[in-house]
Amino acid sequence: MHQGWTESEENVGSFLRKVKDLLNDPNNLSIVQKTGIKDKTREFREKYGINHQMVCEELLRLDSSNYSYTDNDHKEIGGEFQIFGQFILPPIVDKPIEVYIKLKIRGRVVCMSFHEAEFPLNYPYN
Repeated sequence: MHQGWTESEENVGSFLRKVKDLLNDPNNLSIVQKTGIKDKTREFREKYGINHQMVCEELLRLDSSNYSYTDNDHKEIGGEFQIFGQFILPPIVDKPIEVYIKLKIRGRVVCMSFHEAEFPLNYPYN
């Protein structure tokens, strides 16, 4: 399970406003490509035909009810990141899939994870 902590709903809202401002331009979304290890995000997107624009659209739909927790990333880019969950309906599927979304802002929106949730997510503001 995750270690993290819960941000205030006000802080989550502020984070999401920054995300949405940045994503007015889809070029401000960077989806991290992992090399040398299993890339769950790439595999999930390939399996379900989810392109960059679709990820961008799902991120724009997030609100505080999608927030799960905040954590520190010690492996990849470093620093705090926000974890969200979102039920999406990929193009080739007939039932919604809960997606684990790991985001941070580094001048642009950095999407470190966008793949099927592997453990139950809690939503403190839902």
